[in-house]
Amino acid sequence: MPGSPRPFFATGRGRVGFSALFRQSFLRITNKLAILGTAALWLCLLAALLGQLAWPFDLFAHFRVQYAALFVVLACVLMVLRRFWIAVAAAAGFGVSIVPLLPYIASESVPVAAATATREETFRVVSFNVWFRNPDMARVAEYIEKSQADAVVLLELTQPQAERLLPLLPTYPHYQMDNSRMGAAVFTKWPVISAESVPLSQGGAVASRVMLDWRGTSVTVLGVHLNWPLGPRNSAYRNQELNSLVALSKAQGGPLLVAGDFNLTPWSEYFSDALEESGLRDAALGFGLARTWPSQFAPVGIRIDHCLMSRHWRSLTTSVGPSLGSDHLPIVADVVIPAVAPGG
Repeated sequence: MPGSPRPFFATGRGRVGFSALFRQSFLRITNKLAILGTAALWLCLLAALLGQLAWPFDLFAHFRVQYAALFVVLACVLMVLRRFWIAVAAAAGFGVSIVPLLPYIASESVPVAAATATREETFRVVSFNVWFRNPDMARVAEYIEKSQADAVVLLELTQPQAERLLPLLPTYPHYQMDNSRMGAAVFTKWPVISAESVPLSQGGAVASRVMLDWRGTSVTVLGVHLNWPLGPRNSAYRNQELNSLVALSKAQGGPLLVAGDFNLTPWSEYFSDALEESGLRDAALGFGLARTWPSQFAPVGIRIDHCLMSRHWRSLTTSVGPSLGSDHLPIVADVVIPAVAPGG
């Protein structure tokens, strides 16, 4: 009809042309992002390897799990894009990232005597940063009471929180508590031989040390909350506190457990150096890579809460507990003293 608008029909050739253009743009952008992502991850990894040169570098050490996962994704994408040499670089980054993770992934052999230990022969430690703003002490107390722990280490426990919590823990009448900003509290169901607060650095963290009588064996539990290493001052505090832990561990002759919030992952050279110098071992070795902080967002989660043990112990299992209103998750470690301790 004269004057009527002509209908528009998209031709097959036009659709094919648009699809090809979109595909080319998508591949070009994906290619650039994959290359830039690989380069950025390698820079983060190299910074992590230089952690002891400056405190900002050490912060990059804590995300080895995330680096490993992202390198795998990038290597796969680059292979699809046929960027083989860059895919090799991503695969190499994965290899470097995963090396320190392997002892936590691979199961350790546990002596038969330890593996067959009964609950009565097993010492259970629960460590939990309750968070100073956590209002739900009833929920925390219920978890602790049901945990059947022999010792409980709590961090960031304020005086008002402690006043609400204490009446709810009838199973744990013995405790040592320091309510300072970087203090710690240790609760136990066993008779206490001695208890004291131990400053780990001048103006910094204060540990709680409890020696208890566990079925006739003197066991020392040290609860710690080390400084968060943001800034040169706090980082220096943290390093001094680690040095104090090394000295305390060397001076301790009997069975020792050090538990708490270290604000440090096992991938930091400061952590591995402290273990090597002190002779302590991480109870989590062989039991996975579960995160403890932040509890709210798993993809960026890292493990900064630990239970370390002296040579007298063997670890049966270490696990992470449920969310209890804190930015941290509790950790639970079951350890045992074998019939013949190594070196004993």
